Amino acid sequence: MPDRTQIDAAELLAIRLSSDGSSLNLVLRDTGGGSVALSLPAAWMSTVLASVPQQVDSGPVHRLDSWSVAPSRDGQELVLTLRTAEGRAVAFATRPWQIQGMATIASYSGVAGAAPKLRH
Repeated sequence: MPDRTQIDAAELLAIRLSSDGSSLNLVLRDTGGGSVALSLPAAWMSTVLASVPQQVDSGPVHRLDSWSVAPSRDGQELVLTLRTAEGRAVAFATRPWQIQGMATIASYSGVAGAAPKLRH
């Protein structure tokens, strides 16, 4: 019997939503030629898709003019708003650790003119 702690999928044969809509059922062909069925909770799909690396759009890069961070209405997240000099703005719901990660990268990136390297 094959080890099912890891499935190396070679082909996606079918995708089906369960009759109650609570799970997504994937039918895969493994590298050994056998069929394997995998069922995942539908609620996980956003998390799964968010973890897939995305190619950055090679469109225009806009210069940042200003930014702000404020607590979200529910107080569970932070709202990061980025603005261009032309008045374009986009807001993101973030977690505090994401903002801390951005600050760390900016502080230690080695980019000329980056913030001084402070250690607490």
